[in-house]
Amino acid sequence: MVLTASVSLLAFLAAGTTRLSSLRNYLATFSAVLLATMIAIDPGLAEERSRVSAKSGASERVSAGAAFLATLAVAAFEIGRLHSIPSVPMSARHASLALFAGAMALEMWAMVENPFFSPEVRLQPERGHKLIASGPYRFMRHPGYLAMLVAMPSSALAIGSWLALAPAAAFCRTIWKRVGEEEEFLLQNLPGYPEYLRSVRGRLVPRIELRRHPRGNPHSGFRFRHSERS
Repeated sequence: MVLTASVSLLAFLAAGTTRLSSLRNYLATFSAVLLATMIAIDPGLAEERSRVSAKSGASERVSAGAAFLATLAVAAFEIGRLHSIPSVPMSARHASLALFAGAMALEMWAMVENPFFSPEVRLQPERGHKLIASGPYRFMRHPGYLAMLVAMPSSALAIGSWLALAPAAAFCRTIWKRVGEEEEFLLQNLPGYPEYLRSVRGRLVPRIELRRHPRGNPHSGFRFRHSERS
């Protein structure tokens, strides 16, 4: 748990105190979900992610990591030291913490379902890389990236900072760029992905289709149907 210890140390040093309840609640939630994820995911995926982290990462991973740390540091610094700046109301902090926990749970679900959830955009033939279309991938093509895009701004607000939305936005911009690059790579290299793309239309959110009921059906109006792979 070196990561959680390092993140907590950074946040408490930036805040100048360990007595801020919103910061403690956020770090406890972050640590709990991270621990649950590491226990639940495929051991091969854990090894893959450790291997990639040990390498000198691509610029996008470095940028995203720096923006993540900056978001936490700025948020902690604001609520711990810049008392002249109005902070996020406590009710909004609680709602944002719940949103953050939900986003982290979605990312964990995606990682458990997809044993090829690597931080590096590559095929993993040594591990039998194949298309995954189950779990959250039935409803959207990139649930992990959706979780990240939600988790970072909600982190800033859960801790109680408006200023930290700036580095959170930089993080989201990096992830948004990564989504397009990864999708293009998968279209060109992963067997079955073009058909999967046509079946699951939603890239980051489930695509809802409205269909009229057949003539003569006693229930008039529309019905919802997720676009998903059969």
